[in-house]
Amino acid sequence: MQTVLFEMMGVREMATDNAHPPGLQLPWAGKSVRPEQVEDELTRLWHLAADNMRTGLNIHVRTNVLNFVICALSIESALRAITQIRELSSTHIGRVILLILDANGAAPSSASTWVTLRSFPIASDLMRHHFEQITVIASGAAAYAAANIIQPLLKPDLPVYLWWADDLPGDDALFNHLVSMSSRVIVDSSRFLTPEKSCVTLSSLLDASPACAFSDLNWGRITPWRELVAQFFDTLEYRPYLAGIHHVEIEHAAAPLAEPAHTQQGEVSPNPIRALLLAAWLENRLEWRITSDKLMDEHDSAIGAHAWNMIRSTGPLLLRTGAGRATGKLGESGIGRITIRPRVHTHMHPGSICLVRLFSSIDDSQATFTINCEDDQDHVLTSVEQEEGSRLQRTVYLEPANKESDLLHEELEIMGHDHLYEETLHTIFALLTP
Repeated sequence: MQTVLFEMMGVREMATDNAHPPGLQLPWAGKSVRPEQVEDELTRLWHLAADNMRTGLNIHVRTNVLNFVICALSIESALRAITQIRELSSTHIGRVILLILDANGAAPSSASTWVTLRSFPIASDLMRHHFEQITVIASGAAAYAAANIIQPLLKPDLPVYLWWADDLPGDDALFNHLVSMSSRVIVDSSRFLTPEKSCVTLSSLLDASPACAFSDLNWGRITPWRELVAQFFDTLEYRPYLAGIHHVEIEHAAAPLAEPAHTQQGEVSPNPIRALLLAAWLENRLEWRITSDKLMDEHDSAIGAHAWNMIRSTGPLLLRTGAGRATGKLGESGIGRITIRPRVHTHMHPGSICLVRLFSSIDDSQATFTINCEDDQDHVLTSVEQEEGSRLQRTVYLEPANKESDLLHEELEIMGHDHLYEETLHTIFALLTP
């Protein structure tokens, strides 16, 4: 056998030039081996890496912090996910298991395994970080035994982080088995084809798996928006208006094809998850409660539009009439409202938040707080309009949080539960459950 070093997707990998068995060929995955040969082959590759260091080729750094299981439902999705790994060298992953599942019942039951070392420069190309990568393709009935297949391949005594890189599978059992062996589960709800249904599924699974922490890359994407909303009320002048908020409007970007005429044909599925996350977070922060009367709620998943009446904990509103007298007519029952709707946008990624508007009334004073993103995705216009006619506007640079590898890196740095996210996910469940 001839040892080779080759470059793939900008990442140096060490593998063995080997005649693969008939069938699927994955040269980027390394050497094809039987599952019981994985540890022996990885040991041999580490010895080769040590030989390279002694000859002065480079210095290799080996650290073991966590097992990182990446689960993909296609080879294309697996390749997309594995390209993100080159950005995660500072995370000190001990072992990556790339699990590709084909749960098609008509497919023959089989499992194939490949191994390689992946290498990244740290300070320079003379010092490189190595970690092990095991690629497993399981099809047919073997896909449903994936948890049992990869269990012996995990490094012992290290936490298991599972990144589910696609939409949730139609069969919950397949996903649940992998969750049961994981310390943390990371999803990206921007890839959900049935976003509302998948969020409800995640909330239920979170209750059933209290020992496992859950997180969503979309939660990181709305962090700049949550910060901008909070900044409105950091100043003493506007802080009293926080208790008077009675209506929240949120708009999310939808592709032109996501208009009702097209969604009815199933061409495009809008994804309002970021808007739902922001709405649920605001409900929690404002200490609103879901009313038992659902008659005024509105739900249209085909276009990603929702609306709810809420019970405000801040009591009735006092709004001024035209004659200058105070009236509690609009706030007799302490009702608030949250509205989510799509905005057709050709320059923004579908699902991105376009607008947040908060309406507030305290005593006889009213104010509207707006964050609006037009054609420039990197900047938003924030404004405060008061009844007296005063208007404060400023353009704010929106810190980009959409780079998948950066969001993934942040999630891998969290060792425990993200309680605020999990609480928000449960709120979405309550909002979407009849």
